[in-house]
Amino acid sequence: MNSRASLCFKRLASSTSLKRPPFHEVFPQKRLVNRLLFELDSKLTFPKLYPVYESIYNNLGRSDQENVIPNSFAASDVMIMKKVLEKLRHRTKSTNKNFIALENELMEKAAEMGDNDAIGLLAYNVLKNPQKNSPEDVAHAKTLIKQLYQMNHPLTLKLTGDFAWASNDFKSAENYYKRFLEFENDTFRAGEVYGQLGVLYFKKPNLKEAERCFLASISLAPRENVVKSYYHLAQLYMESNPLKARSLMESAAGEGFKESFQLLGFLEMNYFKNYGKSQQWFRLGMELYEIDCYIGYFDSCVKMQKWHLAKKCMETMRLLAQKNVSHYPAYEAFLKSREDKIKALVLHSPNPRVEVNKYAAQTTSSPATKENSWGL
Repeated sequence: MNSRASLCFKRLASSTSLKRPPFHEVFPQKRLVNRLLFELDSKLTFPKLYPVYESIYNNLGRSDQENVIPNSFAASDVMIMKKVLEKLRHRTKSTNKNFIALENELMEKAAEMGDNDAIGLLAYNVLKNPQKNSPEDVAHAKTLIKQLYQMNHPLTLKLTGDFAWASNDFKSAENYYKRFLEFENDTFRAGEVYGQLGVLYFKKPNLKEAERCFLASISLAPRENVVKSYYHLAQLYMESNPLKARSLMESAAGEGFKESFQLLGFLEMNYFKNYGKSQQWFRLGMELYEIDCYIGYFDSCVKMQKWHLAKKCMETMRLLAQKNVSHYPAYEAFLKSREDKIKALVLHSPNPRVEVNKYAAQTTSSPATKENSWGL
């Protein structure tokens, strides 16, 4: 395979290339970069990389100058530079458009220098968005993928599995992921693949195999890369080991995985009987308008006999169901499944007769349509 294989991508000229902030103001501190390099098991150092980053950054979007890579740099070194920015993006959970452009430029350079990982990534980017690329580029990308696949290139096997997964071809995805693990089974990418396989087995369900894959996943990959593995593993342990389940779910919540807020709330409320802590988790979900977290918060208020808060919560749920029809089935199920609690709430209201009439109206009302909920 030609080590100088180029996908001939169209580079978008940036009209704001001269308006970027100075590099030294936006690039992370030396300590963080060195830590990321250590995690990547790289011998490259901050002093060696900084001027190269800066040179490429300052020339982004310009065609009148070459973005020079030192002759001492291998293609794999350039990919390490790209991976540092990628890990930084995941670690900080933020996106800097200038660093995205820098990351893409580094991947382009690595591909031009013959790095197979970069070539595979760029080729799959073309195939994911064929309508945005010329027929020639699409055909060239398919040729490159075929060559890499025949070479049993590990990342290409993983990307092929990801492509099948995105197309809901889960059986093919499973086969590609297993083949990937035959060639690479002890890296952070293997951790990501084990996580995907765990989800497949979780859905079958083959829970024993799912547990094995999730444990392998969290042992190999950084938490931010495999947060779903923590979440699903916690689900497996919810009944048998609530303490372990809580720890794993808190790890997922620490990465902002919103689905974990609801389960942590119910776990604290129903198993540990820590109603105050459960409300803290439910509130986080309520800030994201997760209807199940409103239901959990209502239940915890009733258990703590905070009737005024339970009433406010139920009223907010009613408004949510009116504004968003997708919430109405859950709200309707809430009204039917908690009739006793709602009646108790009514009895603790200052005007029980008025509240009884209001409750009766709520249980017989129909969901608002998108048109009338917004007054259109």
